[in-house]
Amino acid sequence: MSEMMQVPDGWEVKPLKDILTIQYGKDQKEVESESGKYPILGSGGVIGYTNNFLYDKPSVLIGRKGTINNPQYMETPFWTVDTLFYSHIKNKNVPKWVFYVFQSINWDSYNEASGVPSLSTANINRIEVLRPTVKEQEQIAKILSTLDKNIETTNRLIEKEKNIKKALMQELLTNGIDKDGHIRTRATHAYKESELGLIPEEWELVSLDDFFKLKSGDTKPEDTSDSGIYEVYGGNGITGYSNSKNNNDETLIIGRVGEYCGSIYLVNECWITDNALYITKKVKKFDTQYMFYLLHFLNLNKYKSETGQPLLNQTTIGNVKTSYPKDKYEQKQIAKILTTQDKKIEIEETNLAKLKELKKGLMNDLLSGKVRVKSA
Repeated sequence: MSEMMQVPDGWEVKPLKDILTIQYGKDQKEVESESGKYPILGSGGVIGYTNNFLYDKPSVLIGRKGTINNPQYMETPFWTVDTLFYSHIKNKNVPKWVFYVFQSINWDSYNEASGVPSLSTANINRIEVLRPTVKEQEQIAKILSTLDKNIETTNRLIEKEKNIKKALMQELLTNGIDKDGHIRTRATHAYKESELGLIPEEWELVSLDDFFKLKSGDTKPEDTSDSGIYEVYGGNGITGYSNSKNNNDETLIIGRVGEYCGSIYLVNECWITDNALYITKKVKKFDTQYMFYLLHFLNLNKYKSETGQPLLNQTTIGNVKTSYPKDKYEQKQIAKILTTQDKKIEIEETNLAKLKELKKGLMNDLLSGKVRVKSA
């Protein structure tokens, strides 16, 4: 491997055993505590807490069994279970730089098991990497850490916006808005009793069957491929493309089979397969985008059959009761507010994708020495 590496000036090729010492985790059963102050780590992340720790220095961790492609980094005291390796970082190596090196390694290619993925210390130790000077390691770690902070901040912002949307859906789809655009409250507006509890006086209690009729899709077209004019939808979204279509209008698709029961998609011209149901007839007038959010809010997945393969059918969906504003203008305004919130989430998710792509490119350039950084 070292013969294939182009070694930048001042760098050297080193096996990981010269950079760190792999350490084994221990069973956590005797030390685990609900009031613990130190995290207990498994290959997938934090699984509990303890008042003891195995290690209290900066360390890079990698799964021994199970999840082997998710390197972790700790600077504070921790405990690891026996499915997760931790490491003692040797002198002349910056722990955070080692972490990014671990992130750049394709760990799945070192899997030693045909069943549950597995890594061994011997296999890890012999992996060779390019090692810069300590000063360059520090600068590389600093640059990539800054990007990670931006990614973390964006993730938190996305989570915040999603929580705002969740709260908005709860308020808007149970209380609605008045003519001034304010969310109704029981203190300022009249409510009436219903089978679902109190609902706004202006609203109606209905079953979904009162709204629309559903139809199952058709067998996937023979010409389904990666190209074509129309999307082909199954219960879990787009499964390909075709030059044929069986739906001409704006409609809603509901996943009906397997783990995607209750998944909702708002579509136009497309082909819908028999893994999904779709609206073919409106019994009552309603705004389709409003209904899209209402069905998400109702969480149709919870109505799936629990015996055998999960399944939703027209009758089950049709019997679901809800309340709704008869005024189509109010429906449109509710949908508009939620669409605006979705756009905020979409913008931040696009930003996140760009940051991750930037990090991927920078890791490749910085860890290979293709782009050099000045020592501080």
